[in-house]
Amino acid sequence: MPKIDPFYVQQDDYLDDIQPNMERALGLTREDVMRMSPEARNLFSARRKLGNSWLDDYEVVVECTETGPDCTCGMQVGQQLVFDMRHKIVPEKSTAPLCVHMMSPVLSIFYMTFDRAAEGLNPFTCVWKFQECPVTGAGNGTGKSKTRAWLRDRKTGEEMTDRVLPAARAIAEGGAI
Repeated sequence: MPKIDPFYVQQDDYLDDIQPNMERALGLTREDVMRMSPEARNLFSARRKLGNSWLDDYEVVVECTETGPDCTCGMQVGQQLVFDMRHKIVPEKSTAPLCVHMMSPVLSIFYMTFDRAAEGLNPFTCVWKFQECPVTGAGNGTGKSKTRAWLRDRKTGEEMTDRVLPAARAIAEGGAI
C-alpha cells in the first residue's frame, strides 16, 4: 500500500502510544482504533502534540473591528462571538448578535484546527486572523463589516500568539502537561 502524506498518520500507525488514554477518556478500544481510517486516526493524533485536554484549553474569539453601512445585523465594534474548540458558540462569553455572516468565515478556521493541532500548531496564522462579511451590499463590497479572530487560553483569557502552542512545546521538551 502506498504511504500517505508523511504529515498524517501512516496506514500501520494505530496510535498505540496514546490508545490507553483514548480508551480511558473515550472508551475506544484497540479494535475500534484499528477499524478507523487513517484520516480519522489523524484527528486523534493531535493528542500526541497537545495532550488530552487541548479541546478544553482553548477557545476561538471573533471580534468585530469595523462595521460597514451595509451591515444589517446590528454588529458593533468590539462585540465578540466566542466558540469552544468543538465549534460551539459560548453564549455566556459572547456579546455579538448571532450573525451568520460573521460566523461563516470562521468555518474555514475550524477546518484547519485539527490539522494544525495534529502538528501542535496554533490554528491562527496571518492568513486566518482577519475576515470580512461576505455580503457585498449596495456598495459592491465597500461597506463590509470586518472581524479579527484569535485563539485564547480558556482559563486565563490570554491571546495565544505563539506558532507552537505551549502544551506542544512542553510535550516536545519531555514534560508532562
